Amino acid sequence: MINLLIIHYSLLIFPMQRYLLNRVLQSVLLMFGVLVIVFGMVRLTGDPASLMVAREAKVEQVEAFRESMGFNRPLSVQFIDFIGRAFVGDFGQSLRFNQPTIEIVLQRLPVTFRLASLSLLLAIIIAIPLGIVGGANPGSVADGLSRAVGLIGQVTPTYWLALVLILTFSVNWGVLPSFGIDGASSYVLPSVALAVGAMGQLVRLTRSAVLEIRSEDYIRTARSKGLSGPAIAARHIFRNAAIALISVISIQFTYLLGGSVYIESIFAIPGLGSLLDEAIRARDFPLVQTITIFIALFAISLNLLTDVAYALIDPRIRYK
Repeated sequence: MINLLIIHYSLLIFPMQRYLLNRVLQSVLLMFGVLVIVFGMVRLTGDPASLMVAREAKVEQVEAFRESMGFNRPLSVQFIDFIGRAFVGDFGQSLRFNQPTIEIVLQRLPVTFRLASLSLLLAIIIAIPLGIVGGANPGSVADGLSRAVGLIGQVTPTYWLALVLILTFSVNWGVLPSFGIDGASSYVLPSVALAVGAMGQLVRLTRSAVLEIRSEDYIRTARSKGLSGPAIAARHIFRNAAIALISVISIQFTYLLGGSVYIESIFAIPGLGSLLDEAIRARDFPLVQTITIFIALFAISLNLLTDVAYALIDPRIRYK
């Protein structure tokens, strides 16, 4: 009996452990690849010092800057030093703000994370229920509404929608702020502007998944057993559609973080997006590098969590 329990435990746990180990190793290798790319991008010109200093700088100033940044050392030494400092969270000093770049990024991160989270939450609350109802009742009013929302979300430019929202709710009606962060109301317009695109993607995917799943044999079997529509939707349809939804939700959250660059600029929100715009304009490449690495790290971590969620929802994935 004990041997049977051990065998059963190993069949359940060991595949999950192998699956997690493989995904973690892949994430580490991918992050290392990001660091290599970021290191090489600045050095494609051969002289990163000439990119970072002002155009009117003298030759002596460029040389002094090159020596202070260590760009005069062999490339292999620079790379080893860059990787070593990156793994302990040291990404250098900001040329514009004259402080560690990681501190600046961490100061701005909560605003961007809050904006992206609110946008994604708004998209999920509207899109997934609408997609389920529309897919479960093809040809109905709800189905037509879900298709309309999906189409509008896919074709509406985010920056154009942001300007329309500002003109309508801030300039004409004066009910919501149009720039800066001054309370919860400041997140309403930028969150809506960011959420529309994700909403269109989610409602289309949810509707398509429900339409496909509702014609499966096990759904007809559940109906023949007398299960009600809500029970079938909760136990079978939504659970089987969840894997595709989790994947798209994680991707959309990464897109929302990237889309915050121009939304934060339009609404003058002090987040990572506006910080990246400032850093590029000021030729602050250490800060640009840090923001890029941080967003890549977040995206890789989110993909790892998505893979874990896959394995928890569908045990078959653990054995692949």
